[in-house]
Amino acid sequence: MKCFYPLRTLAFLGAAFSLVPTLASAAPFKPGNIVVARVGDGSAALSAVAAAVFLDEYTPSGTLVQSIDLPTAVNGNNRILTASGNATSELNLTRSADGHYLVLAGYGAAPGTGAVTASQAADVTRVIGLIGADGSLDTSTSTGDAFNGVSIRAAATVDGTSFYSVGGNSGVRYQAFGTFGSTQLTTAPTNIRSVSVAGGNLYISTASSPYFGLSQVGTGLPTTAQTAAVLPGFPGTATGSSPYGFYLADLSTDVPGVDVAYVADDRTTTAGGIQKWSLVAGSWVLNGTITSTAAAAVRGLNGSTSGTSVSLVASSGTGLFVLADNAGYNAAPSVAALPAAIATAGTNTAFRGLAFAPVAAAPVIASFTPASGPVGTTVTVTGTNLTGATALTLNGAAVTGFTVVNATTLTFVVPAGATSGTIAVTTPGGTATSTSAFSVTAPVAAPTITSFTPTTGSAGTTVTITGTGFTGATAVSIGSLAIPTYTVVSATSITLVLPAATASVSGLLTVVTPGGTATSATPFNLVVLGAAASQALPGLAVYPNPATDYLVVELPQAGAATVALRDLTGRVVLAPVALVAHQPLRLPAGLAAGLYLLEVRQGSATAVRRVAIK
Repeated sequence: MKCFYPLRTLAFLGAAFSLVPTLASAAPFKPGNIVVARVGDGSAALSAVAAAVFLDEYTPSGTLVQSIDLPTAVNGNNRILTASGNATSELNLTRSADGHYLVLAGYGAAPGTGAVTASQAADVTRVIGLIGADGSLDTSTSTGDAFNGVSIRAAATVDGTSFYSVGGNSGVRYQAFGTFGSTQLTTAPTNIRSVSVAGGNLYISTASSPYFGLSQVGTGLPTTAQTAAVLPGFPGTATGSSPYGFYLADLSTDVPGVDVAYVADDRTTTAGGIQKWSLVAGSWVLNGTITSTAAAAVRGLNGSTSGTSVSLVASSGTGLFVLADNAGYNAAPSVAALPAAIATAGTNTAFRGLAFAPVAAAPVIASFTPASGPVGTTVTVTGTNLTGATALTLNGAAVTGFTVVNATTLTFVVPAGATSGTIAVTTPGGTATSTSAFSVTAPVAAPTITSFTPTTGSAGTTVTITGTGFTGATAVSIGSLAIPTYTVVSATSITLVLPAATASVSGLLTVVTPGGTATSATPFNLVVLGAAASQALPGLAVYPNPATDYLVVELPQAGAATVALRDLTGRVVLAPVALVAHQPLRLPAGLAAGLYLLEVRQGSATAVRRVAIK
């Protein structure tokens, strides 16, 4: 039965992309732990049919931390990834050159599918799995144009954006993340065991003449047709070696690039184990072999370099091994034989390739804003690789309750008791510290209004407000009327220019600052004296004028209306009241003689009439 899957639609932003959580909700890997590919769930003996694949994480002492199930059913863009139960050359796990991912390859066939190794790639796609340091998984990358009738054995990547894959035929293949189909880089050799990127170059291990040992594919990181060349000094045409996984290290300061190679050789007789080679005067020299036993045919291998010491992890079908070579460049290994296994495979299961656990990319703080502020200020930190942040400090003191918005942004609130200093963010990939310090400033005092002058004015009048805490004022208003033009003269003084208004306004003055809002104790009166207001409501009649204790207001048309009376300074002497039909408007007792402004409002129109009081 042919199994075809749609191509995945990708959107790249540089090298940015996201993996999806594994079906088993895996936890992030712990740096320094070991991850081994296991085939089989233990329920039945391994055979030529497709079997489920798992990634088992162990501590260096052999404690199982977690097991991650690889997909056995299609889930969105994620394809199935299984392996042949008895094809011992498959599942050679590798770690990306940047250390952030694990990579392995298998089949897009459900468990129980027969003879997957002998299948055509067009019928059973070959699938590449990418696993992030956080345990996330992507199996959207596959090929239907290579490894027909043979195993796909291994895949490698620099940073997860593209892959090199190898197997029993088809040479070295190259393809971008998430694609279906590959580019052939080499036609020879065949029978490639593993592939790895080291020192900016691409290497493979093979067990076919004339390529026995390790070979380099072209120069740099090729994406087009290349020629593979056996590394000088490796067997080449000589038979007998059986290389699988390998690890390349740079231990000598006198030799440019990688200069020591550790190669897993699965022979169970003479020379089987972990070979150590050094690049001396342009040719690779065998320094010695860390021997294995007949029961431990080593195929998986990975390493980690610290100075001139190399930590190694190795796997056979039945066990995991942890060891170290402290001898350095061009010297016999400091350990002669494999130690006892730290863990063994269970019944009806088998270990394949392994690698040190991937590590998350180190976080970076690029900037933060604002640069200063008092306790309670919200600070936004911008950078990269901030996902999964576990701690944040300000001047060394822990800040709780921070929010990781996304991989490039997090926010926190400056806590009580905070002091000025750098910001540090800790993630599974490490700790990033800002290059500049955040300055914790004194709290901003709430503003107050003590007085204002004048208390009444019309459009264009300048008003001075006196008080405290006006620095940084962001808004000034009279009641609900916002004042568009104002000047913060000092922390104790604001001046404003009264705007034009369609109607008189009486309301409390308010000043808004970062410290809060100040409100005046008494209202300010904004008076409208314009001709437009006086000419409104044509036909309006007001009498007697002059008046003594009452006024009669005759509206030009029926409808509700209100009236108010102000003195010429704008002060309200009669608050707005509703007009009552056929009744005079009684004036306040004791009203001083003089000129006043009568405001009559009906609907949206306001008329102003001057009246004299005797």
